[in-house]
Amino acid sequence: MINFRFHLISLVAVFLALGIGVAAGASFVDRATVESLQGRIEDLDTAYRDRGATLDATSEQLAAADRQAAALAGDQSYALEGTLGSQTVVVVVSDGVPAELLSALRTTLAAAGAGDPAILRILPAAAFDDEGVSARVAAALGLQVGDGAALRRRVLTGLGAALGQLSGPDAPGGAPAPTAERSDGVPVDVVSALEFLRVLDAEGVVSVESPTGVTEATFGGSEGARYLEVISTTDAVSPSLVMVPLAESIANWSPAVVTVALAGPSRPDGAASTTTTTVGGDPEVDPLVPLRSPPASERLTTVDDLQEPNGRIAAVFSILAQRDAGTVGSFGTGSGVVAPFPTVPPG
Repeated sequence: MINFRFHLISLVAVFLALGIGVAAGASFVDRATVESLQGRIEDLDTAYRDRGATLDATSEQLAAADRQAAALAGDQSYALEGTLGSQTVVVVVSDGVPAELLSALRTTLAAAGAGDPAILRILPAAAFDDEGVSARVAAALGLQVGDGAALRRRVLTGLGAALGQLSGPDAPGGAPAPTAERSDGVPVDVVSALEFLRVLDAEGVVSVESPTGVTEATFGGSEGARYLEVISTTDAVSPSLVMVPLAESIANWSPAVVTVALAGPSRPDGAASTTTTTVGGDPEVDPLVPLRSPPASERLTTVDDLQEPNGRIAAVFSILAQRDAGTVGSFGTGSGVVAPFPTVPPG
C-alpha cells in the first residue's frame, strides 16, 4: 500500500530536480545577454518615466489654458468688458439646459454689458404630444389644426414671427427679411407678438423668466432684443422637433438676430480639455448640422461647446458681429465651422 509519505517524498524530488535544472541552465546563459536584457528593461523604465512627465506637463498646460479661458469668460473679463454695451439679450433655452451652465452664461453676458438677460424657456409641452394641451392652445390662439404635429409647426412659426417683431433692427449690410407667407395666428406687430407670448406662457408651452414679465421692456423696448438660443444634448424632447425649427423660424422672420449654441455634456471635475465637441454628421447627435447648411446658415450663427469658456466667448462675439455688421457664420471646434471665433467688428 502506498501512503502519503511516499507521495510527499516524490513531490520533493520532482521540485528539487526542477530547481537543479533551472540553476544548471542559467549557468550557461551568456553574461552579455543578461546585460543586454537588463539594459533594455532600464531603457523602457526611463522612457516610461519620461512619457509620464510629458503627460503631466501637457495636462498642466491644458489646465492653465482652461483657467485663462475661464477668466476671459468670467465676470472681470478684459476681453469682453462692455463689448455689447447695453444690448438686451434674451436667452432662449430648452428645458434640459443645466442650471450651472445657464449661470455661467449669464456671468459671461453680464461681463459683456448685456446685464442679467431674460430667459425664454421652451417647455416640453411645446412638442404638443398631449391632446389636452393641444386643444387648449389651439383654442386660445384661434387656430384650426388637424393634429399635434401640425399645431407644433404653426406655433413655432408664430413664435419665430413674434420674436422677430421684438428683435433689434437689422444691422447695416444685413440680409433683409425674406417675404414669408403670413397665416392666421402669426403676429404682425409688437402688440400681437406680446399677446402671442402671453398665451403660450399661460398655457405652459413657454416660460418667460423676467422681472418685468411678458412686456416690451423685457425685449429691450424700442431698441429690441438679440437672441441666444441654447440647445442641450440632454433634452427630453428631440431638438429636431422644437428647438431647431424654432431657430429656423426666428431667422426666417428676422435674419441675423439669433445665435444658436449647442451645450454638450459638462466635463468631469479635474478634467482638462479645450476641444470636447463630438464631431459627426448625425443631426440627432449634433443638432447644429441642419442649421449649418443653407438657407439657415445664411440667416443665423451657430456656436458649439457652449459649456466651455471659449464657446461662451464665441457666442458673445457672434451677437456683436450680427448687430454691428449683419454677419453670420459657424464657429467653434466641431464639424462645419469656419473658425473658432467670429471676427469682431471694429469700433
